Amino acid sequence: MLTTQAKAVLADLARKSSAQIDPADDAQKLAQARALTGSLADYSGTAPAEVTAEEVELDDLAGPIRVRLYRPGEGGECLLIWYHGGGAMAGSLDSHDTALRQLSAATGRVIASVDYRLAPEHVSPAPQQDCIAATRALLARAREFGCDPDRVAIGGDSIGGLFAAVVAIALRDAGEAMPSAMIMLYPNTDLRPDRPFASLDSEAGNVMTRESLAYENTLFVPRVEDRTDPSVSPLLAPDLSRLPSTLLVLCEHDPLRDEGEAFGRRLAEAGVRLEQRLYPGMIHGFLQMDGWIETAADLRTDIAHFLSSH
Repeated sequence: MLTTQAKAVLADLARKSSAQIDPADDAQKLAQARALTGSLADYSGTAPAEVTAEEVELDDLAGPIRVRLYRPGEGGECLLIWYHGGGAMAGSLDSHDTALRQLSAATGRVIASVDYRLAPEHVSPAPQQDCIAATRALLARAREFGCDPDRVAIGGDSIGGLFAAVVAIALRDAGEAMPSAMIMLYPNTDLRPDRPFASLDSEAGNVMTRESLAYENTLFVPRVEDRTDPSVSPLLAPDLSRLPSTLLVLCEHDPLRDEGEAFGRRLAEAGVRLEQRLYPGMIHGFLQMDGWIETAADLRTDIAHFLSSH
């Protein structure tokens, strides 16, 4: 059953959606989708004053990649690289700013939030390439940021969780330095339009619908035949072994719940050390909803506990 606080968020999201006019063209439809996704920040609450932020640019062949570094008031010896959610066509450093400041304070970690390119201006594999390139650079420069290079974790929410898996697979396959841990919060794991997961229907309308997911996926990966590639559907990767210890967070009332559970089964079968948590009554995106949903604090505590041993 949805919690009272989750219901309040869903009601407010429905109010915002109903206030939008019918889009006149594709550009307006995209702007509205981005605005609605970005408005999740309205539920984030208060940022802790002790966490500071600075922006750096990482050099890449495709151009500089902007990263926002958060430093906690205490700690800061370990790094967490974060890929924000938003369907690969929305979300930003700003949409997750308060939530990541809160997470930095809770974990005592420096957090590097990656400003990867978005679809439809930059379709797959551009967002994934940015995440991989930024991660390589941050792993190499961990000491420069005052962090232990042996305790660098990666993580993301929603499509960012998918990107975390894609980054880990790419680094493993290249034989490169690996992160010590991976966090996947209510991730997409399978972008096939015919993916066989009941929660896509049973939880439809809770933050997202089949239609909104199809819209995001089409912008990100325009060709349907490309959506079976593990770089956009890591659930379909032939080999998930030798990935970092993983915290996989799922929400009871999330359309993506079942594909997340399927990915957890694949990780366990591959011998990956897995901690999987299902949050009763919760909805997609609740890391960003601390101002309205008090369970967001429990999530941060669980992430901090997981990272304390990695």
